[in-house]
Amino acid sequence: MRGCELGKIGALMTSAWAKLSPVSVGAVSIDFPVALAAMSGYSDWPTRRLARQFGAGYTLSEALLDQFVVNVTRGAKALRWLRVTEEDHPVGAQLLGSMADSVVPAARTLVAAGFDVIDVNFGCPVRKVVNKCRGGWMLGQPRKALEVLARLRDALPPPIPLTLKLRRGLDETPESRERVLAIVEGAWALGVAAITVHGRTVRQRYEGRSSWEFIRDLKDRAGRAVLFGSGDLWTAQDCLDLLACTRADGVMVARGAMGNPWIFRDLRALAAGHPPPPPPTLAEQRYVIEEHYRLAERHYGRERAESVMRFHAIQYARRHPYPEAVRNAFATLRRADQWKTVLERWYPPSGFPAPPS
Repeated sequence: MRGCELGKIGALMTSAWAKLSPVSVGAVSIDFPVALAAMSGYSDWPTRRLARQFGAGYTLSEALLDQFVVNVTRGAKALRWLRVTEEDHPVGAQLLGSMADSVVPAARTLVAAGFDVIDVNFGCPVRKVVNKCRGGWMLGQPRKALEVLARLRDALPPPIPLTLKLRRGLDETPESRERVLAIVEGAWALGVAAITVHGRTVRQRYEGRSSWEFIRDLKDRAGRAVLFGSGDLWTAQDCLDLLACTRADGVMVARGAMGNPWIFRDLRALAAGHPPPPPPTLAEQRYVIEEHYRLAERHYGRERAESVMRFHAIQYARRHPYPEAVRNAFATLRRADQWKTVLERWYPPSGFPAPPS
């Protein structure tokens, strides 16, 4: 188990070792250093709202392409992507880009929209992103990466922190590791306020395990600099194990939060020394799905909300006793009136649903 993983030691000892103190990312204070990570197609305004309601101390927007941010402000869709409300703070906006000339105006647009932090993504492993010389591709280009960060830091107002998301390298080679370390050390020298590191390589994408050892080694180098860890965080206990193993200052929860805002509630409880809360009942799951739908309808409008919520509902279905049947039922929804039928069938107000035929 990972060499530094602590799952066999037990929850009580791990909780005692894990560090969950408030952190300051530049001028932005985060009371509970557990965040909803930036995920394209997922961490939109409704999802961020739910994560905050369940205890996330910080959230990030979907990963936004710099050119898209500049252009979207000219159309009616801007509110969907750039919406920030009072309950959202503190909230960061994550940017994808490789050219300072387009990243800088995009960052200024996001600051004007109300985001508290600008986070630059040098870690996305998606092929269509990497093939266009963005995201994880930048990990092989230290000079170019640091040029973008330097231009951004000079252009942003001093109170707005600049942060960085990366992976542990393009691949497993020593040369790749050295390039990442050069970017990290250069970023801190430029005044980057925090770095999030995912323990997989770009080539791994989402396969294999996340190297928590690399995160630990990076934190040893970081000293007092703020470092968030990410990768293989499926439960609240996983988050505590990573913190205990790596001594990172906080965690970014990504796929483990999809359809599972309860992970933030559970982590708050464990961090406070309480037993883990019981899993959400079907009635509690239904309430959250309905609340998510209400927020999505408010954000996108009725027609768009239906298609967006199909994706989210399929994620929620993973927690149901009959996940495959419920996932299939959500996947076939096409009209708002069908939602009530599915919820009544699979999430009855009382009792337990009949098994699928």
